[in-house]
Amino acid sequence: MLVALGRRRLRRVLPIVVLALGAGACTAANEKAISSSSSVVAAPTPQSTKDMTAADFTKKADYCPPVQIRSGTGSMTIYERGHENEPNSVRYLASVTQTARQCTLVGDTLTIKVGVAGRVVAGPKGSAGNITLPLRIAVVKQLGGTGPLYSQLFKIPVSLAAPTFGANYNQVYDQVTVTVGPNDRNLIVFVGFDEGPKA
Repeated sequence: MLVALGRRRLRRVLPIVVLALGAGACTAANEKAISSSSSVVAAPTPQSTKDMTAADFTKKADYCPPVQIRSGTGSMTIYERGHENEPNSVRYLASVTQTARQCTLVGDTLTIKVGVAGRVVAGPKGSAGNITLPLRIAVVKQLGGTGPLYSQLFKIPVSLAAPTFGANYNQVYDQVTVTVGPNDRNLIVFVGFDEGPKA
């Protein structure tokens, strides 16, 4: 009889115990889920920021027009005044021997950095001293252009001294700018000496 009574009580208590254990397990699972969810939605650590500069809006151009020495302007002969075209009256011979370029694009403004190098030597009437070479840089369309998009005359100072009476020169011009559209791909940069109109 005691055994039967014990069994009856066990039947009554067992569902309560099972229910309590289930509730405890559910609570533990909910706490774990809340903890896991909290770690996901936690506020992110603020990232460091920096001030924007012009460099952030500047990109290397995917198009850079070629540089070419304009025909007939790659060399220049300076004569004694009044003795033009006389070989024995040559004071200096100047030449452009190398060119280089690099481009950057800001908006629709293409900036072309143009490098020019060359040499000057004294002729029969030459001497030590300072001379100035007139160099023109022009940007034009190879096809369909009606005039230069950019044209500027620069002065290159060169000093000659004994005993060689010759000197190399090199100059970089980094403010050659033109406005371009997305389809402008037929430009060319001309460099060369420009002595102006002949007397």
